[in-house]
Amino acid sequence: MSRTYRDPIHQEITLNSNDRVEDLLIRLIDTREMQRLRWIRQLGTGWFTYHGAEASRFQHSIGTMHIARKIFEQISHSLTHLSSEDLERYRALVLAAALLHDIGHGPFSHSCEEALDFKHEEFTQKIILCEQTSVNRVLKSFDSEFPDDVSAILNKTYSVKFLSSIVSSQIDADRFDYLLRDSHFTGTNYGNFDLARVISSITVNLTHDCLAVFDGKGRLAVEDYLYARYSMYLQVYLHKKCLASDIMFKKLFERVKLLLISKKIAFLEQNLFNWLSRGSNIEVQDFIDIDDSTIWHHIKHWTNEKDNILRDLARRFLERDLFKAYQFNDEAEFETLKHNALSKLKLRDMNPEYYLERVSVAAKPYSFYNPDRSDFSKAIFIQSKDSPELQEISELSPIVNSMVKNNFQNQYLISI
Repeated sequence: MSRTYRDPIHQEITLNSNDRVEDLLIRLIDTREMQRLRWIRQLGTGWFTYHGAEASRFQHSIGTMHIARKIFEQISHSLTHLSSEDLERYRALVLAAALLHDIGHGPFSHSCEEALDFKHEEFTQKIILCEQTSVNRVLKSFDSEFPDDVSAILNKTYSVKFLSSIVSSQIDADRFDYLLRDSHFTGTNYGNFDLARVISSITVNLTHDCLAVFDGKGRLAVEDYLYARYSMYLQVYLHKKCLASDIMFKKLFERVKLLLISKKIAFLEQNLFNWLSRGSNIEVQDFIDIDDSTIWHHIKHWTNEKDNILRDLARRFLERDLFKAYQFNDEAEFETLKHNALSKLKLRDMNPEYYLERVSVAAKPYSFYNPDRSDFSKAIFIQSKDSPELQEISELSPIVNSMVKNNFQNQYLISI
């Protein structure tokens, strides 16, 4: 029996339950933990800026698995040294890891990680390894060692390193899907590139246990892919309105946490109370109970709180009355903007601690591509027909080299 997922990016994604690996994927998709991702937006608060950005982490996870399957099919001809049993096991590990790689995301995806002080990668590990989760039980039913091995693939500690690179590297299924998907749902063309050509150019370099790209047309396709990443970071992910809405989300929860400590908040359900009280020590089951709808439910209630700041921030979020981002180039310009903002806040009797923030977006921490040539999983290497040696792409491509050296820094004052 087959199951088909109709996807706006990849069209039909079909899984066949008569295939042992694909049956595993179907059963993982049907777990509570995977289905929860339907209720978590891929781009966090980004839909305040791009109204079509309603795609979920569930859609992205299915798409990432689909691309990982295509990459594995592409490189399988390089793995003739493996037995059919090893090949099936590697295929299962890669596809399960690709499907589950974002299962630890919290509500509003990346937008909530700073606000609620956690890393989704850590919770992905917890969900996979926790014996009380459906995901763990399904993985164990396939192979008793699979929870640990899938965890190792995602942690990049698995003995066969190129398997991890299919899921997470500088040229991986995760990035391929989110660029195309985010570009589509934001109504932009910045993230588009020739996925089929890039995949067809990927090979395995067994000497260095890594993925590599064939020179020639493959290199040109990867240049286009890297430019798509560069454009999406500048035009979408680091858009000043997205930065402002994320700051407003962060300030909202800063206020909630303060009121929680002083016991001056009226509405807070037990699962969110546990998270805010325990932070990353929250129980896995409590974490799984929380998604975007949980947060919206609370925000609607918080518009009726007695605390003026929480009530105002909740109303602003609910009504899309966003903070504004004012860009500046030097300290003198910042001081002028800050003075004007503080004057405005004082007139309105508003606490600058919750209505004013400085944000600096530098190239390095948010880099679209920041190659580490000492690690074959942290850069893109070109495989030439004429030489067995691998070369990092920016050393061969003037286009990529110029993007890598573009060490920009954008600075903003966020306020009302």
